[in-house]
Amino acid sequence: MSTNNHLNHSLILTVLLLIAFATKTEQSNQIPALYVFGDSFVECGNNHYVPGADLRNFFPYGIDFGTPTGRCTNGKTVADLLAIYLGLPFAPAYLGLSSKGNRVITTGINYASGGSGILPDTNNKTSLIMDEQIRGFERTVKEILPKGLGEEAVEKHVSESLFLVSSGVNDHFKNRTFRGSRKFASYLINEFKIRLQILHSLGARKFFVNNVPPAGCFPSMTLHLKPIGKCSEKMNKRISFYNKKLLILLHELQTQLPGFTFVYSDLNKSIMEIRQNPHKYGIVEAIKPCCPRSINGDLACRPYSDFCANRNTYLFFDDHPTERANQIYAIKCFVIDHAICTPRINILHFLGNESFPVKKTLERIKYDLSSLIL
Repeated sequence: MSTNNHLNHSLILTVLLLIAFATKTEQSNQIPALYVFGDSFVECGNNHYVPGADLRNFFPYGIDFGTPTGRCTNGKTVADLLAIYLGLPFAPAYLGLSSKGNRVITTGINYASGGSGILPDTNNKTSLIMDEQIRGFERTVKEILPKGLGEEAVEKHVSESLFLVSSGVNDHFKNRTFRGSRKFASYLINEFKIRLQILHSLGARKFFVNNVPPAGCFPSMTLHLKPIGKCSEKMNKRISFYNKKLLILLHELQTQLPGFTFVYSDLNKSIMEIRQNPHKYGIVEAIKPCCPRSINGDLACRPYSDFCANRNTYLFFDDHPTERANQIYAIKCFVIDHAICTPRINILHFLGNESFPVKKTLERIKYDLSSLIL
């Protein structure tokens, strides 16, 4: 990739960060915390404390983060970039807080666990399933937040906080067998509905929900298909059954639950767009993983595996997006593309404040950013 392209993408990220920091004070007054639920796409280290869990606490994971943290990529996750945009610190791993004597955190906590799912039977021996994640949040509301905020302030705090939920892909696999279908999509949606209702009953009102990514395009799938690198269209089609029902569900809950508001995040579309038009985004390799660099064997990224030299030119780190792919998604979701996040995830959506200072800033740079990335 040319030097100019490197500069362009760096400029895009820089502008995004400047917006975040320039508006940090106003935003944090309105969105005081980010609470994260889900799987390995947003995990930040809970699996360190789960016996038998699949760990990512070794290099080259975290190589661009500065240290391995349990994140399943080379750098920041979507949850991290959302925190930056909201002007909040990264949400720490819930189980890590518990191990340190119940530290009082009021800016958000990450309950996500790699391998977990919506269903209780999805890797329930080796991950913190969603039911356990929600129980962790319930304990946070009842025991942790009152210590830091006082009993009277907890309800307001929770109602103004943002809840990122990213789960469902692991549920589509049981005993390594893909089980996606229209019937399964309906079942999974109903189970997810129950859990969103529980979060709402605990005070949550503002939801940012990722759909299920295109597992049929993950390197572990495509590099064993013929021709090599071709996505499994059948698998992706069956995943789409769930994603379509997810958007319908969120609209339904908005009409049924008082104060429920949401952003539907089309993570699936973002990954597919980068894969289909990689050079448009400065990506050179959209099929092979960065780690391991060799596509032979089981494609597992192990401690000190041989990995690609330039992660910024890869879509996938292993089966998870690289930090660069997450950055591209974040910019499209938060600033540019109405189609990736519905409604578009800018602070105006959640604040309902058309006079908010960031509006003019976003509009002023929209054209410049679009010319660089779209």
